[in-house]
Amino acid sequence: MVNEIWRGTLRKMRAQPGAEAQPVQYALADGWWNPDERTTDHPLNQYLGRELQIEFNGAIACVYCGRSTRKSFSQGFCYPCFQARAEADICIVKPEKCHYHDESDPCRDEDFAHTHCFKPHILYVSLTSGLKVGITRRPNVPSRWIDQGATNAVPLAELPDRRAVGLAEAHLRDQAGLADKTHWTKLLKFEHGEGDLEAYAIQVATLLEGMGVSVLPEAERKVHAFRYPVEVYPAKVKSFNLDKGPRAGGVLQGIKGQYLIFPDGVINLRKYTGYQVTVSAD
Repeated sequence: MVNEIWRGTLRKMRAQPGAEAQPVQYALADGWWNPDERTTDHPLNQYLGRELQIEFNGAIACVYCGRSTRKSFSQGFCYPCFQARAEADICIVKPEKCHYHDESDPCRDEDFAHTHCFKPHILYVSLTSGLKVGITRRPNVPSRWIDQGATNAVPLAELPDRRAVGLAEAHLRDQAGLADKTHWTKLLKFEHGEGDLEAYAIQVATLLEGMGVSVLPEAERKVHAFRYPVEVYPAKVKSFNLDKGPRAGGVLQGIKGQYLIFPDGVINLRKYTGYQVTVSAD
């Protein structure tokens, strides 16, 4: 028999690195737009090997303004916020396309730009489904790596703002042919991706120096390692879809990145940001 353990508006799970080679600790976190009305976080690791069910109640709310919406745009926006808010602009996904200084297409929000974009960003390499490069704001280290399901990551360079780090990443991707994406099915089928991260880090650091980008001191370019609470990796990966069926779950076999792994499928909770759900467990 399962009983309700949590009710709220989905957003990405909160995650903390495990201490002393322990697995990452996950918790459900409420994405309701008003912080004062959010449901308390609920730890998830305790449900490994137990029945866990997620039921979508049919309502979706914008996590930025609370407006009811029939469809969630770009992970949690209603359509008006998707069109107007700086958090949903193209340069968030493709930072090399920053248009802050373009008078014909000015930034949507000056305060957001100075709070989020004109801050130090880290260019890193990681091992997810394979070797890749990536970028994130300095305060998002190491949570960004965990969200991507990285088993190992190495910070390589710090750049002054989002556009600068985006241009460096785009050059590595477009000119040097380096991957900047994760193959999610491979990520969930194996404990570790393929590749020698330390050798890859040396290769990318050399490329950065050739581009005129200063790399971090060697002492700061250390390997960060993460373990995930996974008991069984699926041989074949298929997804639950809350838009087609309101329920997802089964015996919880693992958590990696932002995915919950069950015998009959996986679900990326971040994909359903803004969906209002009830979670039950035995």
